[in-house]
Amino acid sequence: MKVMFVPVLTATALWSLILVMGFAGIDGVRSQNVPGYPSDDQLRYYIYIPIGVLALVGIAWALSARFRLLKALPAFVAVAALLSLPFYLYYYTGGV
Repeated sequence: MKVMFVPVLTATALWSLILVMGFAGIDGVRSQNVPGYPSDDQLRYYIYIPIGVLALVGIAWALSARFRLLKALPAFVAVAALLSLPFYLYYYTGGV
């Protein structure tokens, strides 16, 4: 395994874990049968954003495997995903 793909694997593992926690949280809200919950905003934040980040990292990795000129792209995208993680988690846990 090349050293360049360590950030890619780290970002993929962390964002996958966040996605699994998001599914569990949404399932917990649905099981309580509260009207109006989970809202579209909750689904977007806990499910769609992690799926989008994982798709972005995966597409960047696939492009780098296909085109040699884009070798640094997945590392750049993975580092950006890892740097955005603390800001995402700040609101994930309710802020303050």
